[in-house]
Amino acid sequence: MSHRLRKFLAAGASCVLLALGLQGAARAQGVAMTVDRAGDVEVSAGGKSGRLNVLDFLPTDAEVKLAAGASATLVYLGTSQEWQFTGPGRYKLQASQPSALQGAAPKARGVPAPSAQAMAKMEPAQRERMALGAVVMRATGPLRLIGPNGVDVLGQRPTLLWQAPDQQQVRISIVGEESKKPVVQQVVSGNQWRVPADLPPGDYTWRAETVTDQQPTARTGRFTIIADIDERRARIGAEPTGFAERVARAVQLESEDLPHDALILWRALAAERPEEESLRQWAK
Repeated sequence: MSHRLRKFLAAGASCVLLALGLQGAARAQGVAMTVDRAGDVEVSAGGKSGRLNVLDFLPTDAEVKLAAGASATLVYLGTSQEWQFTGPGRYKLQASQPSALQGAAPKARGVPAPSAQAMAKMEPAQRERMALGAVVMRATGPLRLIGPNGVDVLGQRPTLLWQAPDQQQVRISIVGEESKKPVVQQVVSGNQWRVPADLPPGDYTWRAETVTDQQPTARTGRFTIIADIDERRARIGAEPTGFAERVARAVQLESEDLPHDALILWRALAAERPEEESLRQWAK
């Protein structure tokens, strides 16, 4: 999507804070972001109520109500504090921290400041994404590359994505730009494949070619595995295991201009929580 189109859409799109339509609070700046939810959790803001969803941005004075056995995790964007709620309970989001109206007090822990900063940067993009709905790229032929293509990559074993009819077999080749020699050659089935061994930092070209068509089709993409000394590696750190922490990591990957790594993680998160519409939007 072009910068001009993004600017136009950001200016003209309805600012939707909650995926289920809490339009009354849409113009309020989000004070917290939802990074996890399980069970029956309702949020009320601006006179509207709806289900709390992962990636919702919530304004000051929003109320969150949890049924028995439900749970939710919010990150306060200004303080880099994560708050964990367990139902039954009802809570009000004050400017600096939540207050318990009913139920046990939420538990707090600190999160890395870069993660919270990335979440704050994501809010306009999230509003735009939800206002637009899914943007689905259609294949223009028998084979289309999804990525990585023209982007930096964090992982040294990148997952290559493409779209081929009937998930037919595809020959994958990866060539190092410096050596001009193939470093990987493999025939695979499906629409994705993870490189089995670490690739050194540097520039690469990858090629996907159908092998079962009478007239084979090939597509070529390029990516750069960032250097060990790239400051983004230190800021992002090792991959966590918790769901909320992985949501925060995906947001940070987007903020650090590593969209392909983010896409792979969004897809994994969306597969774990198929009921979360926002995750499905980012996974496309």
